[in-house]
Amino acid sequence: MRRPSRLGRVALVWLTLAACGSGSAGLRAGPDGGVGAGPLEPTGTYTGPGADTPAAHVAAMATLLSAEQPLRRYASGTDRLGVWVCHVAVGIHDPIYNPVTFRLPITAAQIADKLNRYVTPYFVTLSHGVYQPRFIAAGEVSIGVNQTNTDCVSAARRRSAPDIAGLLVVADAEHGATEPGGWGTPGTPCPGSGPCSAGVTGRAAYVGASDFHPDWGPVPAIDLEEHEIGHMLGLPHSGGGDGHTSALDVMSNSAAPRDVDPTRRNGPDTLGIDRVQLGWLPLTDVAVVGSRGGTYTLAPSTATAGTRLLVVPLGSLRLLSVEVLPNTGFDSHLPHAGVVVHDIDQSSDACGVRAPRLCVNEYRHQLPLSATAPYTQLLTVGASYQGEGWKLTVVRAEQERWTIAMTKETP
Repeated sequence: MRRPSRLGRVALVWLTLAACGSGSAGLRAGPDGGVGAGPLEPTGTYTGPGADTPAAHVAAMATLLSAEQPLRRYASGTDRLGVWVCHVAVGIHDPIYNPVTFRLPITAAQIADKLNRYVTPYFVTLSHGVYQPRFIAAGEVSIGVNQTNTDCVSAARRRSAPDIAGLLVVADAEHGATEPGGWGTPGTPCPGSGPCSAGVTGRAAYVGASDFHPDWGPVPAIDLEEHEIGHMLGLPHSGGGDGHTSALDVMSNSAAPRDVDPTRRNGPDTLGIDRVQLGWLPLTDVAVVGSRGGTYTLAPSTATAGTRLLVVPLGSLRLLSVEVLPNTGFDSHLPHAGVVVHDIDQSSDACGVRAPRLCVNEYRHQLPLSATAPYTQLLTVGASYQGEGWKLTVVRAEQERWTIAMTKETP
């Protein structure tokens, strides 16, 4: 969610750039038509949920859940992010800004310190130590009355050091009550395989002053920054066409935990499909449902090991994802633990392109199924979901292991 002013929130709809890739290592066909650990050279062509060749399922899912996403260059190790303050001229014409004279007296060093204290641990936890953003105070820029918020980032980009992989620009002016609170982009693909600076790619995030206002107390409202850094990593919004109303993902309503507990500052956790795309959940921990269905045991998607994501092929560019969400950690705002189903649509229509192609990081539809916003009605033991020719039943939950039965329905 976006915060246009100290106490308000509206949804942001800006996201740019697709990142494509392919690969198959890490998945193999299992005896029940699912998949388990180990390499497989897939053969055949996926023909839909009625396909009876497990290898075809593996090929389709390995393509969708590619281990060769170009943006993964940023999602592991230390990500050096330069922090800039943008001084906004009083009387600026850009309608995103609140037409008042207030300007937040804050420095890039103060912002970087807070982000290193509170945002870095969030991503270290989310990625199980794989990804660590490091925020470095870079400097200050200014924009005049006839410029816009994008000029803040452009000015910082021109002055960015070669060893900075991304920019986080904070304006000293608050946004208007009906305006988005910020935006983020992974920039353009980095040419070659070597290091690539933000000055080359334009990889950046921008937010208004609201999140760092003293009214929040000693810890700023950092969920927006976490959301925008997700965009810098290439993650799309989730929640489908109903706005950013899902409480299950930092890439939807990032303020969902605070809606339950006003003292919360971090966003919620993210989805298993996002962890796969970023390399934070290996393909060996993903199970693909074969044409005959089967029974599967899932660990929570936030766990460190075990089968943590179940995918049901619906076509070469579409799938259902099934995962277990605990109501602990960043998801402690959820009323109870349970199973959630998402529809992941990467077809040409969903991606906004003329010909089918992978668009795992552009406009991916992640719509929680069998529930209504904020989608916290997770499936518990004995509950079922039916759709897309399948029936999912939660059989049992014991010691953080959930048994899921997938049954192919007869037309």
